[in-house]
Amino acid sequence: MGVVRRNVYKLSYALITAALVATFAATTVGGIRLHHAAVVERQTIRTQRLETALLERERATVATEFAGVAAHDSAEAARLRPAYEAYLRSPAAMRSFERRIEAELARQAAEIRRANPAARTALILGAVGAGVLVLLLVWLFELERRAGRIDRDNAARAEELMRLRNEFVAVVSHELRTPLTSIIGYLELMSEGDGGDLNAEQAGYLAVVQRSTNRLADLVGDLLLVAETERGPLALERVETDLGAIAAHAIEAARPAADARNVVVRLENGGGTIHGDPTRLAQVLDNLVSNAIKFTPEGGRVIVRANADGDQAVFEVTDTGEGIAEGDRDRLFDPFFRSRDANARAVPGTGLGLTITKAIVDAHGGTIQVEPAPGGGTIFRVRIPVGERAAALSR
Repeated sequence: MGVVRRNVYKLSYALITAALVATFAATTVGGIRLHHAAVVERQTIRTQRLETALLERERATVATEFAGVAAHDSAEAARLRPAYEAYLRSPAAMRSFERRIEAELARQAAEIRRANPAARTALILGAVGAGVLVLLLVWLFELERRAGRIDRDNAARAEELMRLRNEFVAVVSHELRTPLTSIIGYLELMSEGDGGDLNAEQAGYLAVVQRSTNRLADLVGDLLLVAETERGPLALERVETDLGAIAAHAIEAARPAADARNVVVRLENGGGTIHGDPTRLAQVLDNLVSNAIKFTPEGGRVIVRANADGDQAVFEVTDTGEGIAEGDRDRLFDPFFRSRDANARAVPGTGLGLTITKAIVDAHGGTIQVEPAPGGGTIFRVRIPVGERAAALSR
């Protein structure tokens, strides 16, 4: 919307500028015509003085006035000269000279009548038009100033709301973590029999509580991690890390979920090392593999690849699901975003996994890409620098 508004303002400024230029041009033309009319009026006065001198039969005055007419308008002098010279040779030619002067006066009067009204109209319209256009330009400036102020206020308000949200999430998550830790600890003690023997029914209830509590603890951990990413890059503990081991552990952790959905999960090309944070990198693969399993139909496949390729390490997770709608790809890594397919199929999730994944990849100086897989499905590809590039980033 802001881009459209800026384009409208630009077009309006261009049109008003063009109109102002045209108005000033018309005003200039009008001024030139008015000046020409004034010049013709002054020349008419000289011609009238010449006629008066002729009627008073003052030959010397006639010569003087004719010289004045010729000095200011050579064309008029050329038209009068034959009659003037005939008059000088013979006073009997006076009548012919007089008629010639009257013809010049009539021509000048017609020229003044044509020039004056058009010039005055052009000047008045130009002045009024220029005033209106300048007022319109000032109005547009004011509109743009107010729109810019509103945009700045909205941006500041949005930034403040984002800050409050992050603080709220961080505080609530932190306050939840402490009691959750205690709950999980006591649940483990009960499951180990420290509180007395449990029958089968009680053990089943306890297992449900443990699973739910662990999910809540994971959610709190994700919220805290997202809040940390909002404050800046994640802190990493870099060590030499075996890519194949991380990939194998991610597959083993996801095996129960894959078996429950009858999805085959396979590791290919697992090998190489990377100077990175093994816990965070494992979290990246865990998120990608679990997402792939969620969106792969029964009987499908998830292929995991992890290897060092020259100056970068590559993690790749390919599934045979229905793929991701093109309109959703640009927002996949936004916090709390869930695709239309996930909502339609009621796939469980908070919309934080991919946000966290991208934050971890960014902290390692890497990139993450999403693209359709040949034949259907989706490929998530992570590239992380190794060797000298990784060492430079870790300093």
